[in-house]
Amino acid sequence: MAPSLHSPRILFDTVSLTIRYDYRNDWLHAQWHGHQDDASVRSGCAQLLALVRQTGSTRIFNDSSEAFGEWYQAAEWIGQEFMVQLHEAGVRAIAWVNAMDWPTRSCVASTLQHMHHPLATTFEFDKKEAAKAWLATIQ
Repeated sequence: MAPSLHSPRILFDTVSLTIRYDYRNDWLHAQWHGHQDDASVRSGCAQLLALVRQTGSTRIFNDSSEAFGEWYQAAEWIGQEFMVQLHEAGVRAIAWVNAMDWPTRSCVASTLQHMHHPLATTFEFDKKEAAKAWLATIQ
């Protein structure tokens, strides 16, 4: 049975990260939730990269609005290495919805400072629709 065009398919689901393929928008939707630390962020990123390669996705809706915690070491790694890996795997745009939690917001800001290839655009946590609208303009 073919998936409905209106229902995203869950590809990965743990207590800290759910990744869906959104058929209607043709992108991966990563929803980070709960406490995050360097290990959980790195593990989640590895899973996200694997699913980018598996699906051929070129766009990611990355929602950190429900995440909290500190992951400063992973932030540097994401900016300097992981974003390059995503780019090499074909990702052209990431709409990153920021967290309400201050330490997590600070980690996101740190990540963006370490990026050499500007793949991601951040949005405030209450601007999910603006993030989706922006991502929809990227082909």
